[in-house]
Amino acid sequence: MTQAWSVRDARERTQTSRHRELLDAAARVFGELGYEGTTVAAITAEAGVSRATLYVYFASKDEIFHALAERVRDEFLAAQEFEATDPDPSAALRVTIHAYAAAVLAAGPLLRLIDQRGAVDSRVGALAAEINERPLRRFTRYLDRQAAAGAIAATASHRVVAETIGYALTHGMLARRGASPAARAVFLDDMVRVSRSLLGLPTGPGE
Repeated sequence: MTQAWSVRDARERTQTSRHRELLDAAARVFGELGYEGTTVAAITAEAGVSRATLYVYFASKDEIFHALAERVRDEFLAAQEFEATDPDPSAALRVTIHAYAAAVLAAGPLLRLIDQRGAVDSRVGALAAEINERPLRRFTRYLDRQAAAGAIAATASHRVVAETIGYALTHGMLARRGASPAARAVFLDDMVRVSRSLLGLPTGPGE
């Protein structure tokens, strides 16, 4: 019974605004100082809370970073919820590209840190593999279904198309983190046009 209550309490803690605020503060500190440079003290100072408050939610710096990696994973997967978007592949592609770009922008330097930390921490490594691979697999399966329905005619294998779009979006948005919203919007419009071309969809003024 004690274990059941402990699990429930842990789940309830993750659903509080304080938990989200601590993760947001930790993301800023990790992004600025890197993994090795980040301390619990730096995170509590950024969040404006005591160590005692932080330890209600997280047992260690490692646990905070793991929770951040889980959040990044979930945000990337949420950006790939194709069935929740417009059934028209052209419209769905635009929605998905913008959602995926927003996930990249939100994650920022954490993406690189997750990959680096994953090399020495197997739990983070498993999450890094999910972040890198699961969205690609999901996108590839979506393209397979659209091709079977005759809605697209990709210029290369669906996996290669998914990798090309995903890589360009990720690196393009990271390179433009400091750019203006207008500059990022131009990049995303270009990405939509390139992606539609790769999928054999209309790319002209009437798209």
